Amino acid sequence: MRKGILYCVLAASLLSMPCISFAWGKKGHELVAEIAFHFLDDSTKKVIKDYLGNMSIEEAANWMDDARGNSYYDFQRTWHYLDMDKGETYKPSSERNILTVLHSAILELRGYKTMKKKDVKRALLLIFHLVGDLHQPLHTGYAIDKGGNTVDVTSPVVSGNLHSVWDTQIIEYKGIGIDSCLAMYDTFTEAEKAEMNKVNELKWMNHSRSLLDTVYSFQNNFLDLNYINSNSVVIKKQLLLGGAHLAAIMKDVFTTPKKPVAT
Repeated sequence: MRKGILYCVLAASLLSMPCISFAWGKKGHELVAEIAFHFLDDSTKKVIKDYLGNMSIEEAANWMDDARGNSYYDFQRTWHYLDMDKGETYKPSSERNILTVLHSAILELRGYKTMKKKDVKRALLLIFHLVGDLHQPLHTGYAIDKGGNTVDVTSPVVSGNLHSVWDTQIIEYKGIGIDSCLAMYDTFTEAEKAEMNKVNELKWMNHSRSLLDTVYSFQNNFLDLNYINSNSVVIKKQLLLGGAHLAAIMKDVFTTPKKPVAT
């Protein structure tokens, strides 16, 4: 009887908690991982899969969000985002936020050959997820509205808080998938494609943050169809960039340089 009462109290408390959205949602994070693997060679894919064990790349990309259901991982909650006031420029910090944790995980992974397998896997799980988060503009958003989580919006096709609209609802409404993201890749110049292969987390964060004016380009909390359609293109590009940048990290860490052929 007491156990039943406890469950009821717990359920009620969960229902009363504010809804804080995750970045991209399950589908978006899966797309980032799948796009990354599209750009990797078979040997690099094999190394990554060996370290992930029985976990798929899609599961790896979503692990940090899945772990939120376990209070043991509460210390990771601030790792998913970096909030700054409008007009503020990022200054190097020792705080554990998305940028510092991602940077540390990449540095750590570069020494994977001397690391325990479980530690390599841990670093991969952080990188797979946080690269995706970093490319969702509202994860580099404003503290005043918790990255759009407290901004309620309506439209003819989606509704809820602004963060969830960008996380999942536009992706689902527009049916964004890997084929449409990769088709966009073909529209990039060779110079732009080469830039995608460079690892620069700060530059990626600044680019995401530069999109915030576009994210907030609506009035009276109403998102018209033009907003949905135009920003679906922005989201598609961010997913593509997230996947390409994740691939760039994996190449940088795991791809063995080819030895020059003797002449």
